[in-house]
Amino acid sequence: MASIILSFVGQQDPFAKTQTEGSIVTLVRHLIATQHTLKRVFLLHTDSTRQNAIDTQQWLASEVSTLTQDAIEIIPVADTFSRDPVDPLLATQEVRQAVDRARVYQASEDVLEFNASSGTPAMKTAWSVLQALGYASVHNHVWQVRNPKEMRPGQARVFYSDVNLLKDELDLKVIKQQVQDYNYSGALVTLQASNLCLSLIESLLNYGYYRLSMDFNAAFSCLGAATQDIEPQWVQEISSLRQKETRALLQEVYFNLLVRLKNRKYADFLVGLFNLQEQVLYFLVREKIGLDVSGKPSQKAQSWQVIQQAEQGKLHRFLQDYRLSRGDRLNLDRSISRYTLQAIVEYYSQCIAIVPLIKELNQYCDLRNDSVHGFVGVSGIDDETKLLSTLRNLMKQVTGIPDINPFDRLNQQICDLLDRSL
Repeated sequence: MASIILSFVGQQDPFAKTQTEGSIVTLVRHLIATQHTLKRVFLLHTDSTRQNAIDTQQWLASEVSTLTQDAIEIIPVADTFSRDPVDPLLATQEVRQAVDRARVYQASEDVLEFNASSGTPAMKTAWSVLQALGYASVHNHVWQVRNPKEMRPGQARVFYSDVNLLKDELDLKVIKQQVQDYNYSGALVTLQASNLCLSLIESLLNYGYYRLSMDFNAAFSCLGAATQDIEPQWVQEISSLRQKETRALLQEVYFNLLVRLKNRKYADFLVGLFNLQEQVLYFLVREKIGLDVSGKPSQKAQSWQVIQQAEQGKLHRFLQDYRLSRGDRLNLDRSISRYTLQAIVEYYSQCIAIVPLIKELNQYCDLRNDSVHGFVGVSGIDDETKLLSTLRNLMKQVTGIPDINPFDRLNQQICDLLDRSL
């Protein structure tokens, strides 16, 4: 690890007229005394401080063994700033460009050392502004050098006054909002660019992203060695999903739909709702009623044979006479459809309480068909509260559901960890 110094050059650098050391020299002596290895120095100057920059470069090259003259860059600022060195916006633009140049030489563990005690007030402030904005790398310090004539007892001549804590608080607020919006990938990017980055939080954010994407194997692998540091439920839940346990999968799709709806992804919500209703019907027909049927075209003949033999043919005759809400008959020559499954469920008395809920969802599934096949946009859901109530009642009767969305539990744990990291 090495230090790269960036500083404006002031009228008091490298030495004042009284031969008192300027802030750059004082900072360099402090860094060397505290075992810092100086790797490179960038000196920014106006037209009026050009000679001061040259003198500072010569002093550094002669006094610091790790620095050659080539490693000490003298950088003239733009003419506009040289003529108006009190403009804070121009000062910030200059230091940003200097940081870009320094990054070329910065290794992963190198620290950018910003001297905020030379130059005009705008120049001194610019380094803290850049740090607060997060433009500099994670490894940086803003240094202050006190005037020895104004020091009080117990005060250090050289100290750093980082504003990273303010940036951390801002980053924390942004990350928390991204997490509450289930934007795990965005939260991860923000986290990795902050000073808050912890491997456990990264693991949980990746876990949330892949789980929400229904990639359960990837979600499980994200936990890795962190399994001893997290709540056991995350491993238990993802294990059930990886093993494709039907109840767990149906619950997962349901909670996934709630996330889409909260984020106003209405078209995606309707597609997922259609799939959920269809899979609930298959679950009821297969596991509640006990008919081994499939909607796959390759299994059409076998599925209809099962239906024809059920209830001594009574089920098949019921389907032949069945009428849809609009008066149409079922097409019994095609593969098993969603409406055929609904009719089968309706036939069996043990499912009588579920049928009205399934029928209530049909209008939303039809809206999905309009969106997918008719290129019809969806910017809202009518009677959203009623829909959510119907969906929740259906899931409670079919699979049972926990009181809290697992993604909301995950969000709370991540936010708790973020608070502790600050």
